[in-house]
Amino acid sequence: MSSILRYIRSKFQHEPEEHAIEQFAIYDEGNRGGFPSDIAAFDYHSGCIVIGTQSGDVTFYGFHGASWTINLGGAGDLKTKIEHVYFISSNIALVLCQGPLIIPVHIKDGVITKKDEFRFGDNPKHKWNTSHVQKLSDDASALIFSVNNTIHRIKSKTLKLEVLVTSEDYEKFLPSDYNLSSITSLPEKPAVMMLILENGTVGVFNESQFIMRISLKNFEDEAIQKLHWSSEKKKNIAYGVSCNNLYTKWEFALGKDSHISASEVNVYSAYQFGPYPCHQIRHFNVCSDLSHGDTVDKFELTSEIVGIAAIDGSYESSKKNGVILICTKCEIIGIDLEPEALAMMQPKHFLSINNSTPTTHAKAIEIEENVWNRLETASKLFWESNQMSTRDWPLYFQKKIVSDANHQRAAYRQVYLSGHSNGNICIWSSGGVGMSLLLIIKTSLEFEGISMDNEADTYYSSDDKPEKPVRKVGIYDPFDDEEEMCITRVHFDPKSGIVIGTNRGGYVLMYELWDSARVLSNWEAIPISCNNSPPDSRRRSLRPRKSDLEYIAGYQIRLKNESELPLVFSMHPSHRVTDIAYLHKYHCLAVGSNFGAVMLDVNHGYIVYANSFNDDQQETSNVNPNQFQRFKSLKKSLRKTFRRKKKTPDSTMILDFDADKSVRGKHEGSPRRVEEIDEDGYMERPIEAREDLGVLDCYAENSKGTVTCLRTMRFPIVDDKNVDDIIAVGLHEGGVYFFAINEHDVGLRMTFKAEQIKKIVIPHKQPVINIDITNEEGYFSASTRIVIITEEQLRVYNCQPMVKRESYKITALEGLKIKNGMVARILNKKNSNNFESFVVLVANDGTLRIHSVQKTSLFETRKFIDPIDVMALNSSCLSRDGDVAFLIKSSELQRTTVNLNFRGWSNAHKS
Repeated sequence: MSSILRYIRSKFQHEPEEHAIEQFAIYDEGNRGGFPSDIAAFDYHSGCIVIGTQSGDVTFYGFHGASWTINLGGAGDLKTKIEHVYFISSNIALVLCQGPLIIPVHIKDGVITKKDEFRFGDNPKHKWNTSHVQKLSDDASALIFSVNNTIHRIKSKTLKLEVLVTSEDYEKFLPSDYNLSSITSLPEKPAVMMLILENGTVGVFNESQFIMRISLKNFEDEAIQKLHWSSEKKKNIAYGVSCNNLYTKWEFALGKDSHISASEVNVYSAYQFGPYPCHQIRHFNVCSDLSHGDTVDKFELTSEIVGIAAIDGSYESSKKNGVILICTKCEIIGIDLEPEALAMMQPKHFLSINNSTPTTHAKAIEIEENVWNRLETASKLFWESNQMSTRDWPLYFQKKIVSDANHQRAAYRQVYLSGHSNGNICIWSSGGVGMSLLLIIKTSLEFEGISMDNEADTYYSSDDKPEKPVRKVGIYDPFDDEEEMCITRVHFDPKSGIVIGTNRGGYVLMYELWDSARVLSNWEAIPISCNNSPPDSRRRSLRPRKSDLEYIAGYQIRLKNESELPLVFSMHPSHRVTDIAYLHKYHCLAVGSNFGAVMLDVNHGYIVYANSFNDDQQETSNVNPNQFQRFKSLKKSLRKTFRRKKKTPDSTMILDFDADKSVRGKHEGSPRRVEEIDEDGYMERPIEAREDLGVLDCYAENSKGTVTCLRTMRFPIVDDKNVDDIIAVGLHEGGVYFFAINEHDVGLRMTFKAEQIKKIVIPHKQPVINIDITNEEGYFSASTRIVIITEEQLRVYNCQPMVKRESYKITALEGLKIKNGMVARILNKKNSNNFESFVVLVANDGTLRIHSVQKTSLFETRKFIDPIDVMALNSSCLSRDGDVAFLIKSSELQRTTVNLNFRGWSNAHKS
């Protein structure tokens, strides 16, 4: 009777057509979020930032942080190694590489094109130390550079190479005893070029014509080696940097026949000090005049400086003063010159995810609008509390073609969370064209031994006369802190904005949004265990703080219900947290470990349910012992059939020189005969355990009860009349458990109760990667499916009754393993009001796969990640809206989608 009812019900189910994938999926490479951590070159021009990396990437950043990237090619030792990059117009940059080699790149409407390259022989040791951008007109410039004492020029309008000064003329007019230090041109007349040698000798040329030779030395009779022109009303004012790392102000006059004269007009030695005064001046730039007069500020950065750009305030009509951009190897730091006390700008799109070592990550989409508004407010207060400016960055390049997401749409309200080795949880806004850092939760402040003083270290010029201190700027942290501080799991609840993090020390911390500042007392952790292990009495290296802590408005540690005591749980030290899930409706926090799972009431701090799953694991094979014996007999017969023909005993001899002396005796060195091989004997090759393969090595203590995934969902599991709140638990050995979460019984001081309702056993103990459902939250239909993704296959189940409907064995059919997977709702290409559910998978060969839920053998696949990039494969992060992201060298997040219509913004113009 039940089978007849299932058949009738199936006739009323909506089944999408088999070719539905191509009607829905739209692939878009998207943008990169974060920032590279191997910057080698930097430049700024007309609202655009361009950077070059050590891996050969060139990236342009424009309006709203939109980015366009091209790789200059090569691999291994042949990889293009970038040294400098220069804008010579608003859409052309010249990339100077080892070789020596110059590669022009052109960007238009978001499309990057490589032009014909210029190669100057074969000298990998050549250094591009003498280059200068010559301004020809308002919209055109040229790059002047030296190769082997020959001065070349490349103009932006022609991109042709021309020689200005030959090596013969160079050696004729300039002394050959000193190397060329720098090249510059006179602002009043750019055709007048100045070649400055190490000894301060300056050769003046008008284009290719030699004019004169002068000498520049400062008040200490030290040679001037570089000139940096000022933007003062007088066009020919420059700052000269000498060989003894001092800078002085110079005024140049242009006479008849392009003859020039120079005089030193000001000395700035009184301001030139710092914590490390002996360091060489490698970067120098001159800002426009400040409205609040002369000022001296000193900054110290945590990584090497790559370049500096000074931008006037004309890009904002309401501002008088500009900004300074300082590019380091790992971040770009903006300094706002508008306030009298210069302030660091909010990092926005130019901070590496690897600002400290990332250890885990997660993504949350469709955040409730009221939660999102509170999150944005908390972000603003966070930066203000750190004395950071919220001024907009000077980025307006490609503004016409960049269509940012509609901030009112749910697609925009999504965050990416990264947990770090120093205990930080970074929350990034990831729904727009550019991914920006909203705020940082510092869990390290909850423990002893961490300084709560946020003021930067200061340095003074002398002990007798303290001067203005040196301020540390930038967020990049090159050091790791306490090992147990490392964040192992992180979770964001879209309904409430609660952030949950666990660290290697076993602590589970919950943070919630609060609208006012508070001071909270110290705390004691509540011990929890999945298998009723006795509390650990050993002294932990990571201990709770003993003093009160002041929180600003924003994220604060969660308190126990009706008390002022912080709520922190402490997992048994032998238990490693493998996953966490939160059901906001019942304040239920589920924590999985390598010894089972525990469900906690976070209102009162109680353990409601715990299960180690050890006693419930049975043999999952459907093959009976007789079938196993028949299989062994068949295998034995096959081996006998194909083994080598048996040789005679006398024909097989070996020399045994390594036998024990007591055995050798008088037969030492004599050959011995190998015994006849037993025809009935054979050796079984043992199958290596998964733990030995390193697949789940950190859970080797107890893989039997190891929880691999925890998921919350809603569907009718008891009967088809009521929709239940479910927590699904997937195990390393192939078990899937469904727990119904309901209101507590009367009289119990708990907000919910958990009851195991259903169990599914996956054959051959395949580790469960994810458990998902095809319906919208709170909505259920007859076509709703449960999707279980293991390492080796994709399985689809009906909800009522819960029986298997479809499966696709990827490992058996294609020899691949699944690294990650999730059900995604993909909008129709033509009708955005219509969507279907598909399964999006990332395989270990780096391919991205889209499988039909109705018929799992129907799928589309495309190359996605380099299969040898283990970091990218392991860091792949999927979301229900069809976004697929992965980390590039731990520093950038490549945000790709198969559901472009839902995203709300497009960046389809790519190189």
